[in-house]
Amino acid sequence: MRRWLSIQQAVDHLSALSEEPLTSDDLARLAEDHQLDLYWYRPGQQLHYVDHPHTPTTELSQPLRLCPTIESDWQAIVGVLRQRPAFPAEENDTPLLRDADGNKMRITFDFNGRPEPFSGRWYPQYGELVVKRRDIERLEQRLFQSDEDSDLEPQLLLDVIWELEQLALENGNANDPSRHDLQWLAHTLSDRTQLEPAILDRVLHAAERRHQSHH
Repeated sequence: MRRWLSIQQAVDHLSALSEEPLTSDDLARLAEDHQLDLYWYRPGQQLHYVDHPHTPTTELSQPLRLCPTIESDWQAIVGVLRQRPAFPAEENDTPLLRDADGNKMRITFDFNGRPEPFSGRWYPQYGELVVKRRDIERLEQRLFQSDEDSDLEPQLLLDVIWELEQLALENGNANDPSRHDLQWLAHTLSDRTQLEPAILDRVLHAAERRHQSHH
């Protein structure tokens, strides 16, 4: 399940990258615009194949993608992201699912475990909706990377960092030049940014190596 995120985990992750806190309503808008796939994970849920009715039922062991093709179903599922429970439009109606091979599937229940005809158990609950981690990672690049950011390639940034290094070291305290090396600079930046000195030290040395390889 490390490849998957619950809706709350996805919201928390994107909120940490955003200047403003996000909510599941923001994910709902993306799903509404078909920019985000939603998956249903209810472990042990029985499933039957729509196109192969004689194939034995199987158990849901990993999340299955909810199909956005039936608009009324999709709107109901998107509503779940907005904390509004979804209920079948027709008796025993369930949303369409697809497995990794493209097979159409729907949930089913044995006689003893069958919910009431219009029960919300026929539809996903908020806590049962998940998204792919890689989809969220792709989404964050699109949401938070401006055109200006995309022009700043890593190698160019290292050149800029190296120039800033030289400015910092050249303008150090002339009475105590031994303090003004990369280690001193990493710790100084760490005090200002709260980043780990070891991380900053690796970045500074990477800039040094890049400069030396070009000169």
